[in-house]
Amino acid sequence: MPKQSASGDARSFAPIAAPSRDRPGVHTIATSDHADITRWAAQHKAQPATGEATASGPAGRDVNDMGVGIRFNFPGFAPFRQIPWDEWFENFDRNDLLFVFQEEDTVQVAERAYTHWQARGGVDGFDRDDWFEAKRDLQAGAAAGAPDAQYWIVKNKGD
Repeated sequence: MPKQSASGDARSFAPIAAPSRDRPGVHTIATSDHADITRWAAQHKAQPATGEATASGPAGRDVNDMGVGIRFNFPGFAPFRQIPWDEWFENFDRNDLLFVFQEEDTVQVAERAYTHWQARGGVDGFDRDDWFEAKRDLQAGAAAGAPDAQYWIVKNKGD
């Protein structure tokens, strides 16, 4: 079932129908909702950016992105020219794109933490320890060194 986007439009925010490809402890989500995208960007300290020439400035890099033209800069890694959100979203909407990202699957983490709690005999007072141990367990099954801020900008193929 699709999640609700910040704007309330359930169609613009849906889990990707390929959970077997998700890393353990995360789920993949696709959205076209501007509020959801800016929320994600704020959580990851990401700034809207481009490598292409636009009305606001020259090309900054030669980018082979199949015409998407927009990216994000992150603290300590900002190789692209920063642009205003309105320019970023103008490109996003004009090209009918989807923002696809991964976020922590708290249900998987909670289930694993519960298993740790049970293994300790159900003794209270270690909930944080159980939670972080569960996250470590799930991350051990993920690709080593996979970043927390994985995202893709793809062409919307419709419903």
